[in-house]
Amino acid sequence: MKKTKAAFVLSGGGALGLAHIGVLKKLEKQYDFDFLAGVSAGAIVAAGVACGMNAAQIEHAIDQTNLFNVAFDVSFKNTGLITGDNIQDILNKIYGDRTFSDLKTPLFIGATDFSTGKRVTITEGKIADAVRASLSIPVIFEPYHHKVLDQYLVDGGLSQNFPLDLAIENYQGDKIIGINVANIKPLADDFNTEKFFGRNKDLINNLQRTFRIFFKSQQQFKVDERVQLIEPDLSAFSSATLSRSKFKQIMDVGEKALDSQLPTNNV
Repeated sequence: MKKTKAAFVLSGGGALGLAHIGVLKKLEKQYDFDFLAGVSAGAIVAAGVACGMNAAQIEHAIDQTNLFNVAFDVSFKNTGLITGDNIQDILNKIYGDRTFSDLKTPLFIGATDFSTGKRVTITEGKIADAVRASLSIPVIFEPYHHKVLDQYLVDGGLSQNFPLDLAIENYQGDKIIGINVANIKPLADDFNTEKFFGRNKDLINNLQRTFRIFFKSQQQFKVDERVQLIEPDLSAFSSATLSRSKFKQIMDVGEKALDSQLPTNNV
């Protein structure tokens, strides 16, 4: 069966970005993506697809990642807790020496210029370098010096966590599928309650929600009837989780989100 052409746009969201893989597992059966854009965790998956990987291969690459080595790659500089050298090595193994000019499909990777705060869209140089820059969460990672652009770059989520506008403005095709994992759902909680035990959990949840509200405030795009937006309900998960079992659950939520958020004749 001939597959439908579509643009594929993936938001950032830390570990929540694993839901992109679940979504991809279903979509790749019917769609060929001829335009790709991603930020942070979304950049990892978008770059994988651009390099010819399928969902199973991307999932396998993540399964092989030693999270301990990534998390405890301690920096002794004052610019970040983690050097990012180990994750750079991992990205080099995943994408090899491929550059943007090697790709058959347009790929846009979002980052932020840490000097000016301006949004940066990377479309040149090595794929691994672009992804490394896009996921450089300030304070956690040292800012990444992109040699081709000669800029110190950090996480693209600071300036635009969901680069849907890149597809709206640049894609000429008939369908754009956007996956936003850092979405926000209405709360039923009573914030007037007082308690001591469980306090830390509530503080972390509130911090997570604060970031999601920040990301939502960025998303002011012109209306485009080509866009199909998928927003998996990941309110039960943390973007900072390192649990392998939670990874699988997040992917499953992404896959199941299509059952309710895409028309049945499109999957």
